[in-house]
Amino acid sequence: MIDRPKFKELRYKNDRDIPEEYDLVQLKMDGMWGCMVMSHGEWNIYSRTGKLKASGHLDTYEKDETIILGEYMKNSHWAHKHGYDGHFYAFDCVKYKGQDLAEEPLAERLDTLNHYVLPNAVLGSGHSVVTPAYTQLHPLNIWHVSDWERLWGEYVVGEGYEGLVFKNSSSLYNDKNAWSRMKAIVEIDYICTGFRPADEGTKYEGLVGSVIGTLTDKEVFVTCGGLTEDMRDAFTKYPERYIGQVFTAKGNNWYPSGAIRHPMFVRWRDDKEVDECRYDQIPAGVRDL
Repeated sequence: MIDRPKFKELRYKNDRDIPEEYDLVQLKMDGMWGCMVMSHGEWNIYSRTGKLKASGHLDTYEKDETIILGEYMKNSHWAHKHGYDGHFYAFDCVKYKGQDLAEEPLAERLDTLNHYVLPNAVLGSGHSVVTPAYTQLHPLNIWHVSDWERLWGEYVVGEGYEGLVFKNSSSLYNDKNAWSRMKAIVEIDYICTGFRPADEGTKYEGLVGSVIGTLTDKEVFVTCGGLTEDMRDAFTKYPERYIGQVFTAKGNNWYPSGAIRHPMFVRWRDDKEVDECRYDQIPAGVRDL
Protein backbone atom coordinates (compact mmCIF):
# COMPACT_ATOMS: atom_id res chain seq x y z
CA MET A 1 0.00 0.00 0.00
CA ILE A 2 0.93 3.66 -0.41
CA ASP A 3 1.55 5.55 2.83
CA ARG A 4 -0.42 8.73 3.32
CA PRO A 5 1.81 11.83 2.99
CA LYS A 6 2.93 13.56 6.18
CA PHE A 7 1.21 16.92 6.38
CA LYS A 8 2.67 20.10 7.80
CA GLU A 9 -0.02 21.77 9.89
CA LEU A 10 -0.96 25.43 9.38
CA ARG A 11 -3.31 27.35 11.67
CA TYR A 12 -5.75 29.76 10.06
CA LYS A 13 -5.11 33.50 10.31
CA ASN A 14 -6.89 35.91 8.02
CA ASP A 15 -3.73 37.92 7.46
CA ARG A 16 -1.18 35.12 7.34
CA ASP A 17 1.36 34.55 4.60
CA ILE A 18 1.40 31.03 3.19
CA PRO A 19 4.96 29.58 3.11
CA GLU A 20 6.49 30.46 -0.24
CA GLU A 21 7.24 26.87 -1.26
CA TYR A 22 3.51 26.23 -1.84
CA ASP A 23 2.07 27.30 -5.18
CA LEU A 24 -1.08 25.13 -5.37
CA VAL A 25 -4.13 24.77 -3.13
CA GLN A 26 -7.01 22.27 -3.02
CA LEU A 27 -10.10 21.84 -0.87
CA LYS A 28 -10.04 19.38 2.05
CA MET A 29 -13.23 17.35 1.88
CA ASP A 30 -14.67 15.34 4.76
CA GLY A 31 -14.05 11.90 3.33
CA MET A 32 -11.52 9.13 3.87
CA TRP A 33 -8.05 8.91 2.34
CA GLY A 34 -8.44 6.43 -0.48
CA CYS A 35 -6.00 4.49 -2.64
CA MET A 36 -7.54 3.27 -5.91
CA VAL A 37 -5.67 0.45 -7.65
CA MET A 38 -6.59 -0.31 -11.27
CA SER A 39 -5.27 -3.34 -13.20
CA HIS A 40 -6.42 -6.40 -15.16
CA GLY A 41 -9.84 -4.90 -15.77
CA GLU A 42 -10.55 -4.39 -12.05
CA TRP A 43 -10.54 -1.45 -9.65
CA ASN A 44 -10.21 -1.56 -5.86
CA ILE A 45 -10.31 1.23 -3.28
CA TYR A 46 -8.37 0.76 -0.03
CA SER A 47 -8.26 2.81 3.16
CA ARG A 48 -4.95 4.10 4.51
CA THR A 49 -4.73 0.96 6.69
CA GLY A 50 -5.19 -1.35 3.70
CA LYS A 51 -8.86 -2.25 4.24
CA LEU A 52 -10.81 -2.90 1.04
CA LYS A 53 -13.62 -0.33 0.80
CA ALA A 54 -14.98 -0.77 -2.72
CA SER A 55 -14.26 -2.74 -5.88
CA GLY A 56 -15.58 -3.30 -9.36
CA HIS A 57 -14.89 -3.79 -13.05
CA LEU A 58 -13.13 -1.41 -15.41
CA ASP A 59 -14.80 -0.94 -18.77
CA THR A 60 -11.30 -0.64 -20.27
CA TYR A 61 -8.69 -3.37 -19.78
CA GLU A 62 -5.13 -2.57 -18.73
CA LYS A 63 -2.77 -5.26 -17.47
CA ASP A 64 -0.22 -2.98 -15.80
CA GLU A 65 -1.10 -1.34 -12.50
CA THR A 66 -2.22 2.27 -12.10
CA ILE A 67 -2.58 3.77 -8.59
CA ILE A 68 -4.34 7.03 -7.83
CA LEU A 69 -4.98 8.71 -4.49
CA GLY A 70 -7.96 10.77 -3.44
CA GLU A 71 -10.82 11.50 -1.08
CA TYR A 72 -13.32 8.64 -1.03
CA MET A 73 -16.74 9.83 0.03
CA LYS A 74 -18.51 6.97 1.77
CA ASN A 75 -21.00 6.86 4.65
CA SER A 76 -20.18 10.26 6.16
CA HIS A 77 -22.88 12.75 7.08
CA TRP A 78 -20.99 15.46 5.19
CA ALA A 79 -20.90 13.36 2.01
CA HIS A 80 -24.65 12.67 2.23
CA LYS A 81 -25.39 16.34 2.84
CA HIS A 82 -23.46 17.46 -0.24
CA GLY A 83 -24.64 14.62 -2.48
CA TYR A 84 -21.13 13.15 -2.82
CA ASP A 85 -21.67 9.68 -1.37
CA GLY A 86 -19.88 7.06 -3.46
CA HIS A 87 -17.68 9.57 -5.28
CA PHE A 88 -13.88 9.41 -5.45
CA TYR A 89 -12.06 12.76 -5.87
CA ALA A 90 -8.57 12.04 -7.20
CA PHE A 91 -5.66 14.34 -6.27
CA ASP A 92 -2.52 12.35 -7.15
CA CYS A 93 -1.20 9.52 -9.32
CA VAL A 94 1.76 7.55 -7.98
CA LYS A 95 1.86 4.79 -10.58
CA TYR A 96 0.73 4.73 -14.21
CA LYS A 97 0.61 1.54 -16.28
CA GLY A 98 3.30 -0.01 -14.11
CA GLN A 99 5.58 3.04 -14.05
CA ASP A 100 6.42 4.42 -10.59
CA LEU A 101 5.70 8.17 -10.50
CA ALA A 102 6.48 8.85 -6.82
CA GLU A 103 9.90 10.21 -7.77
CA GLU A 104 8.39 12.58 -10.35
CA PRO A 105 7.41 16.18 -9.46
CA LEU A 106 3.80 16.71 -8.44
CA ALA A 107 3.17 18.81 -11.57
CA GLU A 108 4.02 15.82 -13.77
CA ARG A 109 1.94 13.44 -11.63
CA LEU A 110 -1.06 15.77 -11.92
CA ASP A 111 -0.58 16.02 -15.68
CA THR A 112 -0.65 12.24 -15.94
CA LEU A 113 -3.69 12.03 -13.66
CA ASN A 114 -5.79 14.67 -15.39
CA HIS A 115 -4.80 14.09 -19.04
CA TYR A 116 -4.27 10.33 -19.22
CA VAL A 117 -5.77 8.46 -16.26
CA LEU A 118 -9.09 10.16 -15.52
CA PRO A 119 -10.26 10.71 -19.13
CA ASN A 120 -9.78 7.00 -19.88
CA ALA A 121 -10.83 5.35 -16.60
CA VAL A 122 -14.44 4.21 -16.88
CA LEU A 123 -15.60 2.47 -13.71
CA GLY A 124 -17.97 -0.37 -14.40
CA SER A 125 -20.45 -1.99 -12.04
CA GLY A 126 -19.35 -3.20 -8.65
CA HIS A 127 -19.05 -6.86 -7.78
CA SER A 128 -18.22 -6.80 -4.06
CA VAL A 129 -20.36 -6.51 -0.95
CA VAL A 130 -18.26 -3.51 0.08
CA THR A 131 -19.10 -1.63 -3.13
CA PRO A 132 -21.73 1.13 -3.04
CA ALA A 133 -24.49 1.30 -5.63
CA TYR A 134 -22.11 3.25 -7.82
CA THR A 135 -18.71 4.89 -7.67
CA GLN A 136 -17.92 7.98 -9.74
CA LEU A 137 -14.41 9.23 -10.38
CA HIS A 138 -13.59 12.94 -10.50
CA PRO A 139 -10.52 15.19 -10.39
CA LEU A 140 -10.15 17.29 -7.25
CA ASN A 141 -9.99 20.90 -8.41
CA ILE A 142 -6.69 22.77 -8.19
CA TRP A 143 -6.18 26.52 -7.74
CA HIS A 144 -3.18 28.80 -7.55
CA VAL A 145 -2.22 29.50 -3.94
CA SER A 146 -3.21 33.17 -4.35
CA ASP A 147 -6.87 32.03 -4.25
CA TRP A 148 -6.65 30.51 -0.77
CA GLU A 149 -8.48 33.27 1.15
CA ARG A 150 -11.36 33.28 -1.33
CA LEU A 151 -11.61 29.49 -1.12
CA TRP A 152 -11.54 29.61 2.68
CA GLY A 153 -14.44 32.05 2.82
CA GLU A 154 -16.50 30.44 0.07
CA TYR A 155 -16.04 26.77 0.88
CA VAL A 156 -14.66 26.30 4.41
CA VAL A 157 -16.76 28.98 6.07
CA GLY A 158 -19.63 28.98 3.59
CA GLU A 159 -20.11 25.28 2.81
CA GLY A 160 -18.49 23.44 5.70
CA TYR A 161 -15.46 21.98 3.93
CA GLU A 162 -12.79 20.73 6.37
CA GLY A 163 -10.11 23.13 5.21
CA LEU A 164 -7.43 23.61 2.56
CA VAL A 165 -4.40 21.60 1.44
CA PHE A 166 -1.36 23.48 0.11
CA LYS A 167 1.08 21.72 -2.23
CA ASN A 168 4.44 22.29 -3.84
CA SER A 169 4.16 21.47 -7.55
CA SER A 170 7.88 20.64 -7.81
CA SER A 171 7.90 18.24 -4.83
CA LEU A 172 8.27 14.48 -4.97
CA TYR A 173 5.64 12.37 -3.24
CA ASN A 174 7.72 11.55 -0.15
CA ASP A 175 9.41 14.94 0.23
CA LYS A 176 9.17 16.41 3.74
CA ASN A 177 6.55 19.18 4.00
CA ALA A 178 5.54 18.72 0.36
CA TRP A 179 1.93 19.17 1.50
CA SER A 180 0.43 21.31 4.27
CA ARG A 181 -3.12 21.49 5.49
CA MET A 182 -5.09 24.21 7.20
CA LYS A 183 -8.26 23.26 9.04
CA ALA A 184 -10.89 25.44 10.57
CA ILE A 185 -10.72 23.30 13.70
CA VAL A 186 -8.63 20.40 14.95
CA GLU A 187 -10.36 17.04 14.45
CA ILE A 188 -9.33 13.51 15.39
CA ASP A 189 -10.98 10.07 15.41
CA TYR A 190 -11.18 8.08 18.65
CA ILE A 191 -12.58 4.72 19.74
CA CYS A 192 -15.42 4.97 22.24
CA THR A 193 -14.54 3.09 25.42
CA GLY A 194 -17.49 4.24 27.51
CA PHE A 195 -19.31 7.23 28.95
CA ARG A 196 -18.94 9.52 31.94
CA PRO A 197 -22.12 10.39 33.86
CA ALA A 198 -23.25 13.98 34.10
CA ASP A 199 -22.37 15.79 37.33
CA GLU A 200 -24.67 15.42 40.30
CA GLY A 201 -26.94 18.36 40.92
CA THR A 202 -27.05 19.39 37.25
CA LYS A 203 -30.09 19.23 34.97
CA TYR A 204 -28.59 16.15 33.30
CA GLU A 205 -27.98 14.16 36.49
CA GLY A 206 -28.67 10.51 35.79
CA LEU A 207 -27.77 10.81 32.11
CA VAL A 208 -24.52 10.54 30.16
CA GLY A 209 -22.40 13.66 30.46
CA SER A 210 -19.56 12.94 28.02
CA VAL A 211 -18.10 10.35 25.65
CA ILE A 212 -14.79 8.70 26.57
CA GLY A 213 -12.34 7.93 23.79
CA THR A 214 -8.89 6.44 23.20
CA LEU A 215 -6.56 5.47 20.33
CA THR A 216 -5.86 2.01 19.01
CA ASP A 217 -2.05 2.18 19.28
CA LYS A 218 -1.60 4.55 22.25
CA GLU A 219 -3.51 4.67 25.49
CA VAL A 220 -5.11 8.06 26.02
CA PHE A 221 -8.14 9.12 28.06
CA VAL A 222 -10.26 11.81 26.38
CA THR A 223 -13.67 12.96 27.59
CA CYS A 224 -15.73 14.77 24.97
CA GLY A 225 -18.65 17.03 25.80
CA GLY A 226 -20.99 18.94 23.52
CA LEU A 227 -23.80 16.37 23.63
CA THR A 228 -27.39 17.15 22.74
CA GLU A 229 -30.27 15.94 24.90
CA ASP A 230 -31.17 13.29 22.32
CA MET A 231 -27.59 12.01 22.40
CA ARG A 232 -27.57 11.87 26.19
CA ASP A 233 -30.81 9.87 26.20
CA ALA A 234 -29.61 7.41 23.54
CA PHE A 235 -26.17 6.89 25.10
CA THR A 236 -27.72 6.37 28.55
CA LYS A 237 -30.32 3.83 27.36
CA TYR A 238 -28.21 1.89 24.87
CA PRO A 239 -24.50 2.28 25.70
CA GLU A 240 -23.68 -1.14 24.20
CA ARG A 241 -24.60 0.16 20.75
CA TYR A 242 -21.82 2.74 20.83
CA ILE A 243 -18.94 1.32 22.87
CA GLY A 244 -16.23 0.16 20.48
CA GLN A 245 -17.41 2.45 17.68
CA VAL A 246 -15.37 5.23 16.05
CA PHE A 247 -16.26 8.87 16.60
CA THR A 248 -14.81 12.24 15.61
CA ALA A 249 -13.96 14.85 18.22
CA LYS A 250 -13.00 18.47 17.61
CA GLY A 251 -10.89 20.84 19.68
CA ASN A 252 -8.58 23.83 19.66
CA ASN A 253 -5.19 22.13 19.48
CA TRP A 254 -3.29 18.84 19.84
CA TYR A 255 -1.44 17.55 22.89
CA PRO A 256 1.58 15.20 22.66
CA SER A 257 -0.41 12.64 24.67
CA GLY A 258 -2.82 12.06 21.78
CA ALA A 259 -5.57 14.16 23.33
CA ILE A 260 -6.89 17.46 21.99
CA ARG A 261 -7.63 20.68 23.82
CA HIS A 262 -11.28 21.23 24.87
CA PRO A 263 -12.57 18.11 23.06
CA MET A 264 -16.16 18.13 21.84
CA PHE A 265 -18.07 15.21 20.35
CA VAL A 266 -18.84 15.73 16.65
CA ARG A 267 -20.30 12.55 15.12
CA TRP A 268 -20.06 8.80 14.82
CA ARG A 269 -18.03 7.58 11.84
CA ASP A 270 -19.48 4.49 10.16
CA ASP A 271 -16.97 5.03 7.36
CA LYS A 272 -13.91 4.65 9.62
CA GLU A 273 -12.32 1.51 11.05
CA VAL A 274 -11.07 1.13 14.62
CA ASP A 275 -7.50 0.64 13.41
CA GLU A 276 -7.62 4.06 11.73
CA CYS A 277 -7.80 5.72 15.18
CA ARG A 278 -4.05 5.88 15.43
CA TYR A 279 -1.55 8.16 17.14
CA ASP A 280 -0.21 9.37 13.80
CA GLN A 281 -3.28 11.61 13.51
CA ILE A 282 -1.33 13.91 15.85
CA PRO A 283 1.16 16.00 13.79
CA ALA A 284 4.70 14.64 13.87
CA GLY A 285 6.08 17.82 15.42
CA VAL A 286 3.71 17.50 18.37
CA ARG A 287 4.00 13.76 19.17
CA ASP A 288 5.98 12.32 22.06
CA LEU A 289 9.28 11.01 20.74
